[in-house]
Amino acid sequence: MTLLPRFSIVALCLFALPFTSTPQLNAQRSPVSAQVWDVVEFETTLPANDENPFDRHPEVVCSGPNGRSFTVPGFYTGGDGYTFRVSFPGAGNWSVVSSETSDRWMARIAPASPDTPGPVVINPETPQHFHYANGESCFVLAFEADWLFALDLETEGLERTKTLLRDIKRNGFNQIVMNVYAHDTRWPDDPDLPEKYQFARPRQWPYGGDNDNPDYSKLNLGFFNHFDAVVEAMNDLDITAHIMIYVWNKQVSWPASDSIEDNRYFDYVVARYQAYPNIIWDISKEATGYGHNDMSYIVRRIERLRERDGHDRLVTVHSFSYCAKYPETVDFISYQNWSASLFNRMLETYREFSDKPIFNIEHGGYEIGPYHVFDGDYDDPVACLDRNYQCVFAGTYSTHYWQNTSWDVVIWDRNDLPKEERPKYELYGHMAKLFNDVDYSTFKPVGSRVTSSGFALASDDDRYLIYLPAANRRVNTRIEAYYGKTMRARWFNPLTGEYSKETRPVMEKWLRFEPPWQGQPRILVLEP
Repeated sequence: MTLLPRFSIVALCLFALPFTSTPQLNAQRSPVSAQVWDVVEFETTLPANDENPFDRHPEVVCSGPNGRSFTVPGFYTGGDGYTFRVSFPGAGNWSVVSSETSDRWMARIAPASPDTPGPVVINPETPQHFHYANGESCFVLAFEADWLFALDLETEGLERTKTLLRDIKRNGFNQIVMNVYAHDTRWPDDPDLPEKYQFARPRQWPYGGDNDNPDYSKLNLGFFNHFDAVVEAMNDLDITAHIMIYVWNKQVSWPASDSIEDNRYFDYVVARYQAYPNIIWDISKEATGYGHNDMSYIVRRIERLRERDGHDRLVTVHSFSYCAKYPETVDFISYQNWSASLFNRMLETYREFSDKPIFNIEHGGYEIGPYHVFDGDYDDPVACLDRNYQCVFAGTYSTHYWQNTSWDVVIWDRNDLPKEERPKYELYGHMAKLFNDVDYSTFKPVGSRVTSSGFALASDDDRYLIYLPAANRRVNTRIEAYYGKTMRARWFNPLTGEYSKETRPVMEKWLRFEPPWQGQPRILVLEP
């Protein structure tokens, strides 16, 4: 659901709060003070009955200024305790009322700090682009880390998790595609892999028992307490948690679809994590590729999610066949495509779904690491970077994979490796820099209309970006509106992040530009 009513609201993530400081109300129900988009917890108790406590989701109605209200389900936290986790979307005085428990609380919500973006939303004025709730453009640059949940699952603290998060944040990534839980892969382990980097077959999982001997009658509170800390650590860094609720090709012993046990897990995840402003929902990784369920099941899951998510977080499905058949059920289109004609396929999709952002969640580029995990069709760092740029210049968004973080093998600190074996995260930092210098949401692909080769983006105010892959020696332009006029021209180097010296050519038909760097990708920036 597009968050039109919330788009103009100034928003705040949990940027400054430590993990233990989520505001809670005391027994006297004194008013709590927080800021917009802080995560606030209201605790209550329910007398025991014959119902499984994990299946009980008492609700609160949150009512605030200007008649705004929304309903949030609670979740079981052990003993006779339940928690309502709420993120308020606007400043003012809010009441929080539970009809089931007769609890009533008050929350005084202050305006958000201006440097915190809030949740990712879709601006109806630019429906093919992402923004943050405070109005800032969001150039989504995603990073796949399916086993992020497992890095510190068996340790005290979050040292490994935070090390990886800080590193990818420094290098421009602002979204992590991740699983709530994944168990194991089907490919063999590299015999030289150090045990400390192998995170398959975790000893904890979301249900009781373990993956080999599941007890579906209960959920594992220790697992979810840890997952809370991971999501909060991401929120502190303004990294979006693109959470794939299921994964059906990683040997997880899921209960039967649509069963009570299936709903128990699904409903609990939705109730427990919806309040975090950095959440995006994804029903399942490669949702229709492994015969687990037909598409009608995915439709029912999304309907169930939307009924229970009072915070209206964005929803997608890691399956283009599903998104293309049921686009009305998702907020943006996810597309896995390894084609050699990637740019053309992404551009076709951009044009076909003109009312939604397009997100390439997997393009076959898996940057190589020191330990063999799983091969894509492209593993050279620059070739993988080129795949991402092709997506971007088709008007869409993309995801980066490094073989030694994307799945069950996770090298959380690349500084442990010799320099020549480290992933080239900095290449994506340069990409983020470029699209911080120019607002990506103001550009559209223009194809061959303005250039002899390469890939071109143009804005309504006559700025042009022309991406030349390594094979391009030069490019000729055809920007008719500026024939006989001067434009400012400079080159951007995607491998170093540097700009060339600016020149001021007089534009003419098929004006030729020679890049200062050869044998590598380059981007020509033309401005009035």
